[in-house]
Amino acid sequence: MINGFITLSEALKIFNLRDASGMFVPFDIEYRTFNEQTKQGGKLKAYYGVKYLPQAKEAEEAPADLSAKSPNHYKNRTRNIELSNGEIKKIRIDFIVSINNTKVIY
Repeated sequence: MINGFITLSEALKIFNLRDASGMFVPFDIEYRTFNEQTKQGGKLKAYYGVKYLPQAKEAEEAPADLSAKSPNHYKNRTRNIELSNGEIKKIRIDFIVSINNTKVIY
């Protein structure tokens, strides 16, 4: 932590924190939206008590399909999170504003 800020790599480590039973620890996140096709966005979204999903539940439950496209989260700089209501969202890590009320710097 640098003067009340954390780096993106430190923020991503928070995504991967697990409790004693091996479950992902919930965290709060704020990020900006962005639409790659229209180059529009900028809405600030805040979610509380979300959990990191290394891969989406649908992908785990779906049968292996060779035509299914891999999301390439690391290459595309995206991650899946599960909201407290069970909804799954994909976010771009480049647009994370804060994690647990700590601002993220790049």
